Amino acid sequence: MVNARALAILTFICSLTDAAKLNIPKVLLPLARSTKVNFTLEATEGCYRWSSNRPEVASIEAVDVDECQCSHKAVLQARSTQPSRLTSIILAEDILTGQVLRCDAIVDVISEIQIESTTRELHLEDSPLELKIHALDSEGNTFSTLASLLFEWTVVKDAEMAGFPDSYNTLRVLRFAESAYTPPAYISEMERVGHQGDIILVSGIKTGHAKLKAKIQEAIYKDVGAAEVRLLILENILLSPAYDVYLLAGTSIQYKVQKIRQGKITGELAFIQILAFI
Repeated sequence: MVNARALAILTFICSLTDAAKLNIPKVLLPLARSTKVNFTLEATEGCYRWSSNRPEVASIEAVDVDECQCSHKAVLQARSTQPSRLTSIILAEDILTGQVLRCDAIVDVISEIQIESTTRELHLEDSPLELKIHALDSEGNTFSTLASLLFEWTVVKDAEMAGFPDSYNTLRVLRFAESAYTPPAYISEMERVGHQGDIILVSGIKTGHAKLKAKIQEAIYKDVGAAEVRLLILENILLSPAYDVYLLAGTSIQYKVQKIRQGKITGELAFIQILAFI
């Protein structure tokens, strides 16, 4: 009976050992002096005590600590003040099995920023477009997070659109609080105090082209160039019927052009007659 119980306990411990994993093996955090950049490490199984071999580079603090003074989650924070690439090894030791999980926390300087988007086209009075900053180090590696870093987003005049004097009035930056979308918690907090982070929403005001610029608001990055993106704002129209139509030679079909505003059809713009030829 004792042997069976011991075997069951051993099997349970082994199953935990096999299953336990961290959510990420390496983290690249940006150097920052006016704010602290955090990243959450999380283990899938077990309860851990966390440590950093170089807390002056990156510190680690357990969250949701239980009565055993352990946790499956911890907040990693970039602490380095040196403008060079430094690494801290983060260890998480399971208090039950003794298993040790490792994550390398690297702190480095941002060399370049870019603006990511899912599309470069917006429609008037439609869902806003989310834009996000993508940051790279000198080797082209992507930073794991830019949480809490300050950015300035501005709509600027586009030299290539000099013939369209109102091109910079076609777009506006939208706060998440003004939308029906939920941002990460740090973005909500930044918006609450009037700051902009690495994620924003934009919405079209009128049709045309627009150019948006983003710049890091951190003194050590004053020489890092601004990221830019050009967007096209279109009238939101719908052809009816909207499906594929196959016509015989000499026959025709009439299409109806409808305008959509805020998800609703607000009116008909025109009718188009299409005639099929051989």
